[in-house]
Amino acid sequence: MRVTTIAGTGMHRGLDLGRAHASEIAGTATALKTHLAASGHPPGPLGRRLATSGLVRTAEEHVPDLWAEVTAMAAGARVPLEDVLLLTFLDEVWGLTREAGCSVLARVVPGRPGEPPTPPTTEIGQTMDLPVWTVGRAEVLRVGTDRAPTALVLAYPGSIGLCGSNEAGLGVAVNALTRRPVSEDGLGVAFITRHLLTLTTLAQAEGFLRTVPHAAGQAYTVAAVDGIATFEADADGVERVTPAGVPAVAHTNHALAPDRSEERVTESSRERLDVLMSCLERHTPLADALTGDVVVDGVKWRDTHLTFGAFRAVGSESHARFIDGVDIRAGRREWARFSYS
Repeated sequence: MRVTTIAGTGMHRGLDLGRAHASEIAGTATALKTHLAASGHPPGPLGRRLATSGLVRTAEEHVPDLWAEVTAMAAGARVPLEDVLLLTFLDEVWGLTREAGCSVLARVVPGRPGEPPTPPTTEIGQTMDLPVWTVGRAEVLRVGTDRAPTALVLAYPGSIGLCGSNEAGLGVAVNALTRRPVSEDGLGVAFITRHLLTLTTLAQAEGFLRTVPHAAGQAYTVAAVDGIATFEADADGVERVTPAGVPAVAHTNHALAPDRSEERVTESSRERLDVLMSCLERHTPLADALTGDVVVDGVKWRDTHLTFGAFRAVGSESHARFIDGVDIRAGRREWARFSYS
């Protein structure tokens, strides 16, 4: 998988990324617009709706550095901003078109006695399931700034990131909850994920998630030095669905909080969650769990998605691992290892 390093201010990061991958960004935008049109959602009106919505104003207000990255990426790639917004606000588009995927695991790894003893740490990972137009476009962004830990983020051309981890040992995995309320005045999922990856503790992550308005239904699983937790967020607010000190968590694409439970849960989401829970009970290695029966191939789960890629990270390590969904579905299990430095 390709890794691209971007650093500096949001404007500098975006310009560098846009210039370096202009043709790929344009090609990905074309693929998405073709997909939307074929699904009965004309991309022109949808892009204009995004550009004039409160989603833009909220991003400018709460995460101006990341908003600058998005606008500069469009300028650097010489791609219309509306096209990049379609790629950036993918979860919010899902909220309008009702599509979703992804399987998440996180757990606390106990320490071991010895000389010296090994302290406890955490591990987190997920499969990212996306529509067919994303196939073969997986890449990794290494994001560095002067004000935050370096992060490694799974992405596709034209996006600022989907999930990942940082050198401070904090990882973020996500699950779309498309049956939850959507607000065009909330903060987009991509912006929330990327901001979470500038933080260092679970407490900081929870504080941020409870402070900002949310545009789309999303479960955020965070692993950090002070533990792991899953938060379900939507336009109605945020709820932590895991107790303090929980040793392991799993999530797919339906809400688990009692007051957010859903009458209709897709077969894919329910069965993938059962698989993940079984993996936790058997202490299955994370790499095996994420390349096993939760991989979406569009046939087994009667799903419109494919597993786009996956990541996994151990909080105490100086690197994270990523794998392209193309390799997973082909039976290859070699994860690429990328250093934060």
